Amino acid sequence: MEKQLIIGKRIISKLKEAGFVSYFVGGYVRDKLLKIESSDIDITTSATPTEVIELFDNVKETGKKYGSVTVIEEDLKYEVTTFRSDGTYLDNRRPSEVLFSTNIEDDLSRRDFTINAIIMDEEDNITDLFNSIEDLNNKIIKTINNPIDRFNEDSLRMLRAIRFVSKLGFEIEEETYNAMKKLSHLIKNISIERVMVELDKTFRGKYRNKALKYLIKSGMDKELYGISTGISFISDINTELYPLEVFIICFILDDIDDVWRFSNKDIRLIKQVMDLHEATKEDIFNKLIVYVNGLEVCLLTNKINVVLGYANQEELIRKIDKELPIKDVCDLKFKGQDIIWLTELRKKSWIGRIIDDLKYNVIMGTLPNDYDILKEYALKKVDELILEMGDTNE
Repeated sequence: MEKQLIIGKRIISKLKEAGFVSYFVGGYVRDKLLKIESSDIDITTSATPTEVIELFDNVKETGKKYGSVTVIEEDLKYEVTTFRSDGTYLDNRRPSEVLFSTNIEDDLSRRDFTINAIIMDEEDNITDLFNSIEDLNNKIIKTINNPIDRFNEDSLRMLRAIRFVSKLGFEIEEETYNAMKKLSHLIKNISIERVMVELDKTFRGKYRNKALKYLIKSGMDKELYGISTGISFISDINTELYPLEVFIICFILDDIDDVWRFSNKDIRLIKQVMDLHEATKEDIFNKLIVYVNGLEVCLLTNKINVVLGYANQEELIRKIDKELPIKDVCDLKFKGQDIIWLTELRKKSWIGRIIDDLKYNVIMGTLPNDYDILKEYALKKVDELILEMGDTNE
């Protein structure tokens, strides 16, 4: 972190030497004053994106039209944003135009919360234009200027307020909170991807339950596409949960709208855990279940089961997994290739049936994982299949 800060100060100094005003701003300054470790270093400046690009050797035009570029120094990335004021907001999310400014107050006054509008120079001197430090000391989340205007401009700010409660444990100032209640319906105007980013951070926060209570009391939970029941349930438990685990619980407890965007991998995992939950919530894990689903998925499902009030089977799951004679079909001493070498059978579906039979019997302990014994059993099954089905080829 020390190296990152030193380089950040170097960037600010270089901007100033070129005649521009420049400061650290936002989360890094806030967290520094709260004595919280932070790697989220943002820089604001009177230099335009084009002027920043001309000044530094390695700059990515990540959001140039909105005034932001990324300066890369020694493989570290810094978002450098031009002072700006925003035009009229048309969709409760983005301004119709961005106007560059040379006035730092213009830039700070368009930001979301007072605690995110403190600036610091390269010598650690603090400038506070909105009594932000007082709000930090009082542990208050409060919008800059009128909260109705702030949330009408960008409704994502309401979820950001919830996220900061989760991270910092602060209270939401009364006028700001009342505006959130009044405008909770605007959550539906936010893209689901942005909603999920904010919820992900909220679910991970140290003060998660406090944040979720605000979400419920403000009525915003009702705008979150079916996860209200799950949010209410989780807000009353102390178990640490990853965001995906929260969503799995929500899926189990209620019918969730099909708007949430997960990766294909996560979709498969959610379905697998939900199916396994149904099979094991009031029944025990067995050898076949542990083999088919694997240790990690079984432990995850068990964690979900326990959170939902069912028996804890972790010890049993680990014992079964440890005692499994095979963990994968590749562990079988007699394989499908052996059938091809020793017989005239070539139909992959038939060979697969025989291998599945071997696998099941080895897992359940009715056959040892011994080459000769499995060979004898498999060849007998080959003969039976040929007799029953006839043709051995595809």
